[in-house]
Amino acid sequence: MADLAARDAARALAGLQVLVTRPRHQSAPLAALIDAHGGTAIRFPVVDIVAPQDSRAARAAMAKLDDYSLVIFVSPNAVEHGLALMNTPPTRARMVAVGESSASALEQAGLGPVLRPAEGASSEALLALPELGEDAVAGSRVLIVRGEGGRQLLGGTLCKRGARVTYAEVYRRALPEVDVSGIAERGRAGEIDTVIVTSLQGLDNLFDMLGDGDTAWLRETGYVVISERLATHARALGIKEPPVVAARADDDALVEALIRWRKAHPNDRK
Repeated sequence: MADLAARDAARALAGLQVLVTRPRHQSAPLAALIDAHGGTAIRFPVVDIVAPQDSRAARAAMAKLDDYSLVIFVSPNAVEHGLALMNTPPTRARMVAVGESSASALEQAGLGPVLRPAEGASSEALLALPELGEDAVAGSRVLIVRGEGGRQLLGGTLCKRGARVTYAEVYRRALPEVDVSGIAERGRAGEIDTVIVTSLQGLDNLFDMLGDGDTAWLRETGYVVISERLATHARALGIKEPPVVAARADDDALVEALIRWRKAHPNDRK
């Protein structure tokens, strides 16, 4: 039975060609998992994660984490780049993560236990936790570790609940310098079945990088995304088929969502 299950897993994405848009330093494990399930991963980073132009304020905040009651990391990139600026581990501040991947990264770094939503990986899911309710955070100091120009919902809501919020912007997102001609050619030829997108800016960058003349096929292909917010944005860009929303942002959940997409399209390339 175990051998049969392994064979089924190896065929679950048979013939599926998947455009993986994660940043280049984060795409290899997901690409390997897609390949292990019989698909073909096409790595095409649409966001580069680079150091902030001025890290002095973030470095100062990360050096004094115990000045805060809660330290919230919004993404694995926030964990990686934030911890690189940390001098010593905190002893009093409670670590919080928006999603499971960020929480696991913090715990692997010895900063657990980490508070995170039981389901979902979004600001909305985090804000629903009683530990971030008005009674819990009023009067407390909260540090949000994020990239430059991040979403305002989390910090704005915590401020309304009475918290004093500071931001440590530990990285910024940049448009990669890559040759897009090969991807555009494969897309026009119908050789890309599904696109995995894990950020709103990444989706915008994908369309910007390929240019107005090459986006028709992007609107016709399938998508796997990590939130309803991102699915709504995809539809606003004219993507015709409703994206499949993964349960979480980690690689296993993304592959599970790809398998759901494949089951809904059994006659696509095999």
